[in-house]
Amino acid sequence: MAQDFDGEVLAWRDLADVARVIRFDARGHGKSENSSEPEDYRWDNLAHSMWQVADSYGKEKVVLGGASMGCATALHAACQRPRDVKGLVLVTPPTAWQWREGRKRGYLVTAKLVKFTRALPFRLLGLLRLKKSENFQKNMLSIMARHLARVKPEGVVGAMRGASLSDFPPREELARLEIPTLILAWPGDATHPLAVAEELHNILPNTQLQVMSHASDPYKWPLLVREFITSLH
Repeated sequence: MAQDFDGEVLAWRDLADVARVIRFDARGHGKSENSSEPEDYRWDNLAHSMWQVADSYGKEKVVLGGASMGCATALHAACQRPRDVKGLVLVTPPTAWQWREGRKRGYLVTAKLVKFTRALPFRLLGLLRLKKSENFQKNMLSIMARHLARVKPEGVVGAMRGASLSDFPPREELARLEIPTLILAWPGDATHPLAVAEELHNILPNTQLQVMSHASDPYKWPLLVREFITSLH
């Protein structure tokens, strides 16, 4: 959550008058607990955690969302309990299906590297002094580097191993979701391919797809999220 807030990814505080915003650190991230079991970090299991958090605040329908891994978690949560979901906000969907196979080995290599070096490469990132940029992606890389320098190695190892075991729900399962969905994506990112966002747009029955065309466009995403949530009332 700290990295998200630092980067003003979706300016959550600006949504307070249209929605009750509930945020949390996923397992192994931020201040949340770690687990030694890779299965606990699988995206479908992280979705169960998302529901535990949501249920602790009440039983009304919710808008689920997240970026990258959080996007995948929200999709799994929606498939688990579609009747309890009012809307989905999917930000920069990660690799999935046929786009994912080549990356699974990379997650395991990263997990081993972090485990045996105690995240030394990440700590070295903290030595970089990068200035804020109008280019959203460059700015986020700077913020990510600063926060990775303080990361818990056990959490990274678990998340990487869990990612190697994970994928999106099957296409046919997603095709049955009638939930209004906003997809926010950008081109030129192999970790978050535009092709996956476009595939989701084609599969999900009720979607809006917004693709970044200018380097500063994501700074306008909070307004799009606000308009989307307002349209659900």
